[in-house]
Amino acid sequence: MRDRLCIEEKCRKGLEYHKKFIRENREDIESLEEDEKNGVKRYPNDNKSIIEETYLSNFIHEINDISAKYSLGDDISTIEEDYHNAIDNLEQTGKKEAGYINILWTISLGILLETDKKNIERLSKVVEKKEINDAVIDFLLCSSDIGYPKISNQYDKKNPYAKTREIIDLAQTDKREASKRLQTYMEKEWFKGHYDYEWKNSHKEPGYVGYWSFETAALAKILALDDTSLVNNNHYPYDLAHYKNSMKFKPISLSDYDNEQEIEELDIIEGIEKNPALEKVIPPRWHAFVNELIHDYNELDNRSFYEKYKKTMGLGQIWFLLEEYEEENEGKNLLGSLIVFAMVEKGCILQLDYKEDLEDYDSYLKNYWDTETKLVQFILDNDQNYYALVPNELDISAIYEVTLQDIK
Repeated sequence: MRDRLCIEEKCRKGLEYHKKFIRENREDIESLEEDEKNGVKRYPNDNKSIIEETYLSNFIHEINDISAKYSLGDDISTIEEDYHNAIDNLEQTGKKEAGYINILWTISLGILLETDKKNIERLSKVVEKKEINDAVIDFLLCSSDIGYPKISNQYDKKNPYAKTREIIDLAQTDKREASKRLQTYMEKEWFKGHYDYEWKNSHKEPGYVGYWSFETAALAKILALDDTSLVNNNHYPYDLAHYKNSMKFKPISLSDYDNEQEIEELDIIEGIEKNPALEKVIPPRWHAFVNELIHDYNELDNRSFYEKYKKTMGLGQIWFLLEEYEEENEGKNLLGSLIVFAMVEKGCILQLDYKEDLEDYDSYLKNYWDTETKLVQFILDNDQNYYALVPNELDISAIYEVTLQDIK
């Protein structure tokens, strides 16, 4: 047993009941889908709505079963099938409310189980469809290195989740202090922060399966923190946090995602004197940045430029070594590409893998213009696609070596 507050006999009976209930739900879904195909309506609510509700019911049962099996001390491998089924069902719930905690845990479990990144991508689309705007979920998705483009400054549940920012920020400079903050968070803040969910005395009620902070373990794993102090914590899934150790994560600094908020508080300096034509492509809030970028590219040596923009433009993710950047920049014909990469980091340009369908990600496109816009693609010599909204009257066909193409 990992959670001794659970009553094993009742948990086992619950698991058997859920297995039967989920099977019956699947049969109901098949019947309803057949009715929908044949234009038959047997209930007051429409077939599609009932189907989505039934999928949602299965999803919640599967998440509860994962918690129950973990609490009971079952081998972690036994929950992987439940996990994959949970994703399958969640995807079919449309825009129905699935519960912030349930979705947060599902994403976190994917990281702890080291599921295929395609599954994390599937979950990111669920987040998009359900219009969830939450900093913790965004951080987990961004860190999973699936090309997820944004981290919100908002928290779906501020208490206790806003406190995770302190852990993440500390981890950038002091892993030991971050680990201490992690311990304090789990021991004194996490469970208390859910008292409004009536968790405090729920272990006395039928159906208790334990409460595990899967998301905190996922953060500790991503940030490579020492969590040995939490090995016996009744809500920290220590075994799951150390179940696998091969997944690679994208280094994230939250300060890099605060630019939008900071710009709104500062006076915007309009004008790109180094190339005024770019003012038709680059929104005013980034004119000063791009002006400086152009100046630095023309004036600084490769090493100085690379070091200055390694983090703020993500150059270190594109060219891992200075030598790689120097080799590609030998002809000094990278300025347009560098501007595109910079605008991707700012969230102005959307970057997608060539396999990804723009229609699945169009809600990630942001409009920073006070005029009517159109969609354009920036053509770079790589396997990525780059899109942005620009004013309708834009008549520029290229920014330096990068061609622009209207998307019909």
